[in-house]
Amino acid sequence: MTERREIARRRVAEWLRAGSRQGAALAGALASALLLTAGILRAQETSLTIYQDGRVVVRRTVATPVPRGVTTLPVDLGARNVDPGTLVALDDGVEIRGATLSAASGLEAALRRAVGQDLDFMVLRSDSSPRFVRGTLLSLDPQTVRVDGRVLYALPGTPAFPDSLVSLAPRVDLTLDAARAQRSLRIAYQADGLQWRASYALVVPRGPGAKSSLSGFATIEDPGALTFTGAEVQLLAGDVRRVSPTVVARSYNAGAPMMRAAMAPAAPAEESVGETHLYTLFGAVDLLPGQSETVALFPRADVQAELEYLLRHEPFVFRMRQDQPEQDLHAEVSYLVRRPRGTPFGDAPLPAGVVRVLSPDSAGRIQLLGEAQIQHTPAGRELHLTTGTAFDVTAQRTQVTFELSGRNAAVSSYRVTIQNAKSDAVTVQVLDQFPGEFEVLSSSVPAERLSASSVRFPVAVPAGGEATLEYRVRARW
Repeated sequence: MTERREIARRRVAEWLRAGSRQGAALAGALASALLLTAGILRAQETSLTIYQDGRVVVRRTVATPVPRGVTTLPVDLGARNVDPGTLVALDDGVEIRGATLSAASGLEAALRRAVGQDLDFMVLRSDSSPRFVRGTLLSLDPQTVRVDGRVLYALPGTPAFPDSLVSLAPRVDLTLDAARAQRSLRIAYQADGLQWRASYALVVPRGPGAKSSLSGFATIEDPGALTFTGAEVQLLAGDVRRVSPTVVARSYNAGAPMMRAAMAPAAPAEESVGETHLYTLFGAVDLLPGQSETVALFPRADVQAELEYLLRHEPFVFRMRQDQPEQDLHAEVSYLVRRPRGTPFGDAPLPAGVVRVLSPDSAGRIQLLGEAQIQHTPAGRELHLTTGTAFDVTAQRTQVTFELSGRNAAVSSYRVTIQNAKSDAVTVQVLDQFPGEFEVLSSSVPAERLSASSVRFPVAVPAGGEATLEYRVRARW
């Protein structure tokens, strides 16, 4: 909206610089028209911040004149699940004294507005033709209707409502106290019913050494609780505490949601707000019931994805004797994506979401290799994406010896035999955990201590062959 107003201002200035009487007259008329248009645009401005848990902070400029003093005005909120206790007036000198929230569309809401009034009830005859019965709706709890001087504890048919009782959009009657007259009203409030989620696609090439590509998207889902057109939309990523009970967003569209990919011409602007990150989408967005909008979070990035094979050992098993070897362990498959600072992708904080790893087959057809969940990832933090297990990289792990050393210590030796049926050599990272104090007494492959309770052995396995790791550990607990 600000950009449009700036364009209007520049055009008016160009007309004024023309200098002729006719040009000045036309410029004056054009200026009035453009300023009126800009006023309409300002009056209809809507800005939303969407949270990943379904909350929405709405900021609206309503084209409703506000007279000086105390008055009550109807306002269209555009949302069904609104907490009236969150309403805030954004104009200086305007105070909200009270709010009466009218229910949104629906049978029960219309019936509650009709209590005490006469209604027509449609009843189908045996030939399916309708006839109408007139009655007075006395109450809903229990349902009570007076028909021809008699009281029925049920509705005699399907109620048919006059237009005055039908509300197709939620509305609130605001009681305002304005220190001076206003041309419009700016308000903010909190609602429920929109959600957004992040998703990523990592495409890994077949050939060694080639760069992978990673794309990120944000999908906004509107099951039908809110309706906004031409809104500025911001997406907030982070963990924001919620005290009140969560309101479950209900679907108001019987059909399946319509998916539409709205690829933004520019990446969203990102900034840090408090302990969260905020993504402002480019351009205006229409949010309509049953529709989902998908936008790119950042330009597609070329990355180096390093394939890793992992074998993990469950903790605490070092405390006991193992009589049987663990057969046919399949190595985990993981992709390490580094994100060095100083690069556009490395400097981008990534919202929590699902990463789908894909790769082309021999004919170039893209295939899904697996999915991995990532948490909110700060700038510069690398990604570890575990997508499944390896078909052709297997292992057998055996406890060779076990000896208790006192009440809280043991010395164990292990043998891990790894087979590689692939046509390329691989390196398998064997990971072991020892909660408590531990010491690697000997190993056939140099050990790398990762933490106070974990160790890693990188084992090189030739193509179509096997390799054996043997190590001996003393642990205390």
